[in-house]
Amino acid sequence: MKRDLSSTVRNPRRLWSAITILLVIAVVMEAVFAGAMFSGVGWARATHSTMAVVLLASMLTAALASFISLRHIPNGTKLGLTLLSLTAVTFLQIAAGKLTAAGSNLLWVHVPLGAALVGLFMLAVARARSLGAE
Repeated sequence: MKRDLSSTVRNPRRLWSAITILLVIAVVMEAVFAGAMFSGVGWARATHSTMAVVLLASMLTAALASFISLRHIPNGTKLGLTLLSLTAVTFLQIAAGKLTAAGSNLLWVHVPLGAALVGLFMLAVARARSLGAE
């Protein structure tokens, strides 16, 4: 069965499920880069830092886009609020990481929060899959 882009755009559940899954993959890749950094791989620290900023910008863009495009769809506002909340938590995560890199003793906050973010992002996937449901 052939599907075109217009059917995906008309079906916000499919589109936003894909967007949130891509965000989950990005968060998991952040953990991979962190592991590489802890293993002493030279490029991993810069990649981890750059990817964090890209992820934050992507999340904020997705949150704003969801508020605009899903405001009249059942559970659309919930997804927008979830993405906006995750953006705020990710901002705190980045701040803890930057402070840790500068010498503060916050690695004990940064690592578990990063692990928790993977689970919290799955909430966004669940919210995306509930779009349109009453």
